[in-house]
Amino acid sequence: MKILQKISNKLFSIIILFMLFNSEVNAQTKPMRVSIKVNLKVDTTKVRLYDKIEIEENENIKTIVLKMRYGSSEILNPKAAKVLEKGGCKVLSVDIVYTDYNNNDVQNTLNKKRLMELYFLSPDIFNQKLVKWKYIEQLGYSTEEVARGLFHGIVIKYVKVPVYKPTSLEEMFGNLKVEKLGDTSLFKLFEKHVKFDEELICADLTGSMSPYYFQVFAWLNLKHNPKKLNYSFFNDGDNTPDYLKKRGRVGGIYLCKTSSVDTMTSLAYNCIVNGNGGDSPENNIESILKGVKEYPETKEIIMLADNWANMRDYSLISRVKIPVKVIVCGTNLYGIKTPVNSEYLDLARRTGGSVHTIEEDILDLAKKKEGDVITVGGVKYQIRGGRFIKR
Repeated sequence: MKILQKISNKLFSIIILFMLFNSEVNAQTKPMRVSIKVNLKVDTTKVRLYDKIEIEENENIKTIVLKMRYGSSEILNPKAAKVLEKGGCKVLSVDIVYTDYNNNDVQNTLNKKRLMELYFLSPDIFNQKLVKWKYIEQLGYSTEEVARGLFHGIVIKYVKVPVYKPTSLEEMFGNLKVEKLGDTSLFKLFEKHVKFDEELICADLTGSMSPYYFQVFAWLNLKHNPKKLNYSFFNDGDNTPDYLKKRGRVGGIYLCKTSSVDTMTSLAYNCIVNGNGGDSPENNIESILKGVKEYPETKEIIMLADNWANMRDYSLISRVKIPVKVIVCGTNLYGIKTPVNSEYLDLARRTGGSVHTIEEDILDLAKKKEGDVITVGGVKYQIRGGRFIKR
C-alpha cells in the first residue's frame, strides 16, 4: 500500500444520543435522552487503494473486517465482532477505511456515524487506551461509480490472550510449580521490591492477567517468608454488569493479612472464580483504598497492573497517600511491544512511587514538573495539565 500523505493526529469527539424509556407499570412512558461523549485521537492517512494484503492474519495478530457500503454507516457483518466479547482480546488498532468523494463536512459526519455504529457493537474498544485509531482515505477512483467498488469499512487488529480460570483450589495450587509456569520474568521484580515490611500487594486478578499473577503466587510459595503481607486482590466487580459499576464502589475486592501461601492462594482463588473483569477499565484505586483502610500500617503499595487496562477510578488517585510501585504487565505481548499506559505513570508520580517493567525501572517521577519529558521503552511522554501525555 503506497502512502501518499499522513496528516498529524487530530482529536475527534463523537456524541452518541439514544432514547431510554420508562417501563414501569401504570406510568406514562417518557423518553429520556442520554448522551455519551467519546474523545479519540485519530491519525489520517491518504492512500491510493487500501491494500487488503496488509490485513491478513499472522501467528499472533488477528484481524476483524467489518464491511460497509459506500456512503453508509451500517455494518453489514456485525457477527464478525463477536469474538471481542469473549474476553482476553487486546485491540491494537482500528482503521476506518473510506473514500472522500463528497465534501469534507459530509464525510466527517459519515465517519462519526460509523464510529457510533462501532461503539454500539463493541463499546469496550473505546475504553482501551493503547488502541491506535486511524482514518484511511482512498484516492484511487475517478468517478462515484468506481468509488462504490472499493473497500469500505472498519478493520480491527487484536491479540488474543488466553484467559485462565481454575476449576478447583487444588488445580490452582498445582499451577504454582515453577516448571509449569514457562515464564518467571516477574521473579526478579518481586525479589527486588518485596521486603516483607508492611507492604500491600494489590493485584489485578482478572482473566487475562493469569500469566502474571501465577508468577507472583509461585514466587511467594518459594520464599516461605514467616512475615505477614497485606493483600488486596480485585476483579472489577464480581461479575457486576458493566452499566451498574459506580466509580469507587464497584466491589470484587478480597483482603487478607497473612504469611501463609495457602491462605493467600485460597483468597485469590475466590477472587478469580467470582469475577472476570467485564469491560477493560479496572477498579485499581478502589482496591488500594480499601486495602489501606483495612491495614493502616501499610508503608508501601506494590500493584500488579494490566498495561492494557485503564483505571476505572483514575479520578480518585488524590486519595492515595502512600507510594505506589506499579509493576506493569503486558508491555511486551507475543513480541508486540506497546507503550506503558500513561495512567500508571501518573499514579506513580502523584503518590511518590515508581513504575517497573521487565526491561526497566522508571524512578523519581515525583520530581518531574509540568512540561518535563521522559522516555520510557523508547516512547516519549510529556507532562501536560498534570498528566503524562504520549508524544
